[in-house]
Amino acid sequence: MKIIQSSIAFLFIMSPNLFASSHSHSHDSDHNHYSNEEIIELAMSAAPVNVSSKATIMGSDGTILKKGSNGWVCMPGTPPNENVNPMCVDPAWQNWLQEYMKGSVGEAHDYNSETASFGVSYMLIGDIPVDNDEAFNLDTSQGNWVAEGPHLMLLLPESLMRDLPKDPYAGGPYVMWEGSEFVHVMVPLQVTEPLK
Repeated sequence: MKIIQSSIAFLFIMSPNLFASSHSHSHDSDHNHYSNEEIIELAMSAAPVNVSSKATIMGSDGTILKKGSNGWVCMPGTPPNENVNPMCVDPAWQNWLQEYMKGSVGEAHDYNSETASFGVSYMLIGDIPVDNDEAFNLDTSQGNWVAEGPHLMLLLPESLMRDLPKDPYAGGPYVMWEGSEFVHVMVPLQVTEPLK
């Protein structure tokens, strides 16, 4: 777990926004603007209380603010974006994030959706804009960018996603990063509006 937490911490320190982290971004920590209690509250807001209350809470600088007991890790978001994209991830997503971060910095990584565990991530506050088509695209002049509101993200074999829409504005769940080893399903919890 410590290796995973270190990798996730590295993700937040070295990535510009969690996915583009998200589904990720390079800036100084913004912790001095928030108390530990505020950071914990922000991180916990990403998931239902029955998940986040027993999760390990990690600050965006990698500091463990609260040890958990359920295997989940919640994070407050990615400065300098005023902590707008908190997330809570299960162990499968922790592994995904570790491998994604390696890929984002050009390192060898090992993730295969067909053999990986099913996973769930909560982002009930929403996320910053991310290219739905290319996992590591940071050029906002290219791609299909979406800023998702409250949503879940699911890891499952890509072969089971073939009948899902790839268009984030089609309504309902859709596939993000089709054809990439980091493919996953986005499950919006409200209407996704096109960026202007």
